[in-house]
Amino acid sequence: MKLGDNNKNKTASVPGVAPFPPGSDGREQRSAAAVSARTAVGAAPAPGARRAGGRRGGARGGAGRGSGRALGRHVQATDRGVPALSGRAEALIRLLDVNDNEPRVKFRYFPATSRFASVDENAAPGTVVALLTVSDADSPAANGNISVSILAGNDRSSVASLVIFVNDINDHPPVFEQSVYRVNISEEVPLGSYVRGLSATDRDSGLNANLKYSIVSGNELGWFHISASVTSGLDRETTSQVVLNISARDQGVQPKFSYAQLVVNILDVNDNKPRFSQPEGYQVSLAENSPSGTELLVLSAVDGDLGDNGTILGPSSVTPRQVFRLDPVSGKLSTISQLDREEQAHFSLQVLATDLGSPPLSSVARVNVSLLDVNDNSPVFYPVQYFAHIQENEPAGTYVTTVSATDPDMGPNGTVKYSISAGDTSRFQVHGKTGIITTKIALDREERTAYQLQVVATDGGHLQSQNQAIVTITVLDTQDNPPVFNQGMYGFVVFENVALGYHVGTVFASTMDLNTNISYLITTGDQRGMFAINRVTGQITTASIIDREEQAFYQLKVVASGGAVTGDTIVNITVKDLNDNSPHFIHAVESVNVVENWKAGHTIFQAKALDPDEGVNGMVLYSLKQNPKGLFSINEQTGAISLIGQLDINAGTYQVEILASDMGVPQLSSTFILTVSVHDVNDNPPVFDQLSYEITILESEPVNSRFFKVQASDKDSGVNGEIAYSIIEGNAGDAFGIFPDGQLYIKSELDRELQERYVLLVVASDRAVEPLNATVNITVILEDVNDNRPLFNSTNYVFYFEEEQSGGSYVGKINAVDKDFGPNGEVRYSFEHMQPDFELNTITGEIRSTHQFDREALMRQRGAAVFSLTVIATDQGLPKPLKDQATVQIYMKDINDNAPKFLKDLYQATISELAANLTQVLRVSASDVDEGTNGLIHYSVIKGNEEKQFAIDSSTGQVTLVGKLDHEATASYSLVIQAVDSGVVPLSSTCTLSIDVLDENDNSPSFPKSILSVDVLENMRVGELVSSVTATDSDSGDNADLHYSITGTNNHGTFSNHFRIDEFCKPPHSSNHKLSLSVFV
Repeated sequence: MKLGDNNKNKTASVPGVAPFPPGSDGREQRSAAAVSARTAVGAAPAPGARRAGGRRGGARGGAGRGSGRALGRHVQATDRGVPALSGRAEALIRLLDVNDNEPRVKFRYFPATSRFASVDENAAPGTVVALLTVSDADSPAANGNISVSILAGNDRSSVASLVIFVNDINDHPPVFEQSVYRVNISEEVPLGSYVRGLSATDRDSGLNANLKYSIVSGNELGWFHISASVTSGLDRETTSQVVLNISARDQGVQPKFSYAQLVVNILDVNDNKPRFSQPEGYQVSLAENSPSGTELLVLSAVDGDLGDNGTILGPSSVTPRQVFRLDPVSGKLSTISQLDREEQAHFSLQVLATDLGSPPLSSVARVNVSLLDVNDNSPVFYPVQYFAHIQENEPAGTYVTTVSATDPDMGPNGTVKYSISAGDTSRFQVHGKTGIITTKIALDREERTAYQLQVVATDGGHLQSQNQAIVTITVLDTQDNPPVFNQGMYGFVVFENVALGYHVGTVFASTMDLNTNISYLITTGDQRGMFAINRVTGQITTASIIDREEQAFYQLKVVASGGAVTGDTIVNITVKDLNDNSPHFIHAVESVNVVENWKAGHTIFQAKALDPDEGVNGMVLYSLKQNPKGLFSINEQTGAISLIGQLDINAGTYQVEILASDMGVPQLSSTFILTVSVHDVNDNPPVFDQLSYEITILESEPVNSRFFKVQASDKDSGVNGEIAYSIIEGNAGDAFGIFPDGQLYIKSELDRELQERYVLLVVASDRAVEPLNATVNITVILEDVNDNRPLFNSTNYVFYFEEEQSGGSYVGKINAVDKDFGPNGEVRYSFEHMQPDFELNTITGEIRSTHQFDREALMRQRGAAVFSLTVIATDQGLPKPLKDQATVQIYMKDINDNAPKFLKDLYQATISELAANLTQVLRVSASDVDEGTNGLIHYSVIKGNEEKQFAIDSSTGQVTLVGKLDHEATASYSLVIQAVDSGVVPLSSTCTLSIDVLDENDNSPSFPKSILSVDVLENMRVGELVSSVTATDSDSGDNADLHYSITGTNNHGTFSNHFRIDEFCKPPHSSNHKLSLSVFV
């Protein structure tokens, strides 16, 4: 059958779809069939048929893909005659595929988390690099029969690029340029001097070619480290040649090694004295009570001399020795016993390092040790017993006494808080910080004569005093007589070092009361228990050896107790000095360097000795016990040592012994040795070979790499001509170091983004006793490398964009900063994925819309009016640009572009005219798809409520009766209700509410007149009309349907017997009824 040839008076219909022929497959066939059928005959798809859905391929217009697929249809033709005649036929439509779909290529990488393909360089043939999947939506019989090749396709083809990264395998060992390197150096080269450079190469890449060098053998003396520089003094007499075996190791997972030899020939000269690693001194902190043997630090000193002159016994001694121990071999400084910060919080140690030369040279380093506090002391009351008395009836708040406790710890550990632990707390209170005890109420002696309180002290670390303070309070009246001392204050003198039990003095107190025994007690001023008092006699004696140098004056408070009352006095004890201390030099040995041309009278040293005694016992006089060749003199009073003769440089050194003596009896003294070393005159300063230097280096240069060497010369000879270099200014962050030979190196990591230029002030100093120096400016400029990725100023941007703005409107701006310079710091912006809705300025970072948005449409389509985008910031650096990414969330901001919409245009309701006030009639409802205040609706009645019978809730739309209805007055209301949103420019809509008032039987019928007189002839015929009456009723419906009857009669029953009333049906639209009265007599 050929479709389209039917008579135009006939119509074709397709009642159904035949089943798929055998061998048809899947929904794409089904979809194509449905589309083809609709195209051919204009019929709708059969039930269950649906359109093919891929992003590519599938039905595009006419018939879809498929080869050999068929669609069956039953076709019926009907004419328009009377009667209508029809015919049926079956149409079989075969769909022929066209090659309208390209193959689709996808790659899968290994592992699954990888984003690119990679293969090891030594992978075996057949190793899977990536999994390739290819699909074609066309028929598999012909157009969908796919062949895959790497270089070409068939008639319709897809080309996908697969980039395969070849992973380096650590298959090449490092290779040195030479197998043996040789170098000659002088043993006088300063520490850290450059010796020789060794270089190896590795044909691998990445970590597999990143080489690290180490000395594997030959450096048993520890003279060299891997940068091939000198780390300690060289000694030709120990060995004239050092053979270092150097290894180069790459950083591969299974590293490979290569080896070379460095033969160092050492040329002999002479050098200096020992030098500590921190000549300016060491600062160490240690927690008190640390166990004995706790290590403080390891001291080290080096000496560049030859043989014995350069051999150091390590740091050989430490002062004070009774507290600390110094291992002379390792330099380990440790404690001998536990230290108590409360006894001594700081120690200043003198550490001496001496070589084995003749005469020996030494140097001293100061180690300052600070003890850190731990809460190891409880508060201690002193005194423990307190006696106080108070007159009865004194007002509340009256001062009683003050308790005092001390805690030698620091900070919160030593903060004391007082509280009453036992006693009458209803009558007494103690101030937590000051310890002042006061009364809470007035005291009555007749009620109680004495009170005893126990006070506890607690420190900030919650340690409590082991002994509580006992406070005895006596309530006095006017009749009480406390003990009175015969002196208001006592003063005694005692010499230091007197024997135990020595009689210091006696106090005496008496009372007017008879038969009262008085006892004595020292309450304050003697916390260490140096004195004792006889409780009965009041005699004070020594209880311990007294040392004036520890404490020269005591003030004791003595309390005399006579029954319940007490009295007190002050006893001052002065300790007199004895000459029991010798003068003490700070150091046992000192050394000083002098120049041979110094003139007589030149002061070369200041000796200082201390004597803790007082007066003449502590007055120190100085003299020279040993004065070589009478070349020196000393000031007897000050200890200043001066020259009185010409020194001989050939003598080398002089040993001067200094004597310090006090003037006590017996006279005590001590000595110390001063070593005076004579040096040549230094008359030429160092001179640099340039006035200034400027160097440019990459900021990525590794730490410890050398990049420049400065050079200065000195015309002097010996140590006066030896030059050492140091950086004294401009070295921010300690970025650079300089070796003693002038070689500059990188000391810490450089970062051009933190500082791009350094102006170093380098000083070259000779080693003379009176050194001369010269300075030079070295400008170091850091050249940028791409070591900083761009950084967004936020990882999550949130923008609010008003709907309905035209395309190209500004949304927001992202910003990323790259600290690098030039192309390395130029940032370009892009979306991670193509965005049809927004465009991003690659340079400025501005985001703009590409079209107009409707927030409400987005809500319907997407369920949310927000876009979440990922933006990328990329620098332009080489060899590989660096990136950062951030999230951008764009929220569509609502504008008031939608008016409220009622669910209905017309609402209908009914209500009884007798409905009570506040009866709810009906609730109207409108919606506004805008959000926020733009979608907040308020309702009002704008028309039809002139009688104010109804009210509407502005928020809910609930209409309520607020007046009294009367159906007879108004049978219906038509209210126009307006819904207005809360936008800045509000939008509104209206609806109509039709309310019918239902009638209630609330009106009685009424006649126009209450009495009607009618004259009737006696001979009137039966049924003849006598008269007619009319009554009315304001109600409607059944409530207005009237019935008439005769209810009244005369005495003879005339009305009831001779008249009747007829009732007519209610007229259709009237509330009035007529009644006819007929006489039926």
